[in-house]
Amino acid sequence: MKEKRLWILCLQETKLQRCHDGVCLSVWDGQPVAFSFRPSLRAFGGLLSLWDSTEVEVWSSSSFDHVLSIHGRFISSNDEFHLFNVYAPCNGNERRVLWDSLSSRLQALRGKKVCVCGDFNAVRCRAERRFVSASRGALDFGPFNQFIVANALIDLPLCGRNFTWFKRDRKLMSRIDRFLLSEDWCLVWLNCVQVALLRGLSDHCPLFLSVDEENWGPRPSRFLKCWSDNLGYKEFVRNMWSSFQVEGWGRYVLKEKFKLIKSALKDWHASHLQNLPAQISTLKERMAVLDRRGEFDEMSVDDCNELHDVSTNLHSLSRLNTSICWQQSRNQWLREGDANNKYFHSILSSYRRRNAIYSVLVDGVRIEGVHPEEKKNRHIVYIFILCLLHFFNI
Repeated sequence: MKEKRLWILCLQETKLQRCHDGVCLSVWDGQPVAFSFRPSLRAFGGLLSLWDSTEVEVWSSSSFDHVLSIHGRFISSNDEFHLFNVYAPCNGNERRVLWDSLSSRLQALRGKKVCVCGDFNAVRCRAERRFVSASRGALDFGPFNQFIVANALIDLPLCGRNFTWFKRDRKLMSRIDRFLLSEDWCLVWLNCVQVALLRGLSDHCPLFLSVDEENWGPRPSRFLKCWSDNLGYKEFVRNMWSSFQVEGWGRYVLKEKFKLIKSALKDWHASHLQNLPAQISTLKERMAVLDRRGEFDEMSVDDCNELHDVSTNLHSLSRLNTSICWQQSRNQWLREGDANNKYFHSILSSYRRRNAIYSVLVDGVRIEGVHPEEKKNRHIVYIFILCLLHFFNI
């Protein structure tokens, strides 16, 4: 709770027939919290939705069979939302009744920001459920998929895990927990990410939906121009790119492959181009030894060949080191061939922090953070990706 700084928490299968403020405060770790509760039927079911009352204002709450819903707004952005906390039954016929009942309510909310989350006890395809035997399988793919399509819900790809529920013996696992979002929800929060977190004592993995408006995505990879001058670099990238096996939709696969190639390039850089000044210093010392040997006696053929190799390597490494220093300098002195040191960059960074503008006062209103309009499609990113793919003939 502290690490993720949640605004809303949805719990399923609480098995509680009564709930009071003390229980919710213990879950929310003493922070200001409000909640809505649907009791369990004997030892089955039970739903609980909690929210940070300083960030979320809930206007109404209602419940019906297997569903607990809240309607409110996010205080900071004043965006209205509808959230459905679902714990679907295990019986296929009862699930179909639930899909119909839930669909009638979702149809009335077309054009609204809607999130449907929870344990649906159903999967969308056979790949989302791993069985003890291949002959066993759920035949409810169709009704659940029809429910999602009929209500124009968006099923985000799952990050972190392939499955969200694990049987104790680990022989049966399924993806039965998920977030389903309306198109209007995704248009307001463009960078929604659904992540399966680490599983504790429960047989379910907690799911985390991030809708941070100031999340600009992963940091871009740094490409050093001198890499392309190193023999074997292009072949290394082609082989590594072909070896990555990632499943999912197109943009997700591309993003994950870039993350993997970034990590592989860091290791490659460490083994090929790390600590160049020390390597240059070693070559200079060896060259000095060979020069002194030639001052007192005629050099042998082996010494001449070694001196030639040392000179070639020294020239190559010096050129690589200069290229790296120039690219890392990031200022107009680059054109003058100046390789600035770490102290120079630390001074510039302190000036930059001192002169940075973190908020602007406009008509008496203080504006902070990233403006939503500035975060829409950045075509330069896609152009960069296409250029890389063309460069490596992938």
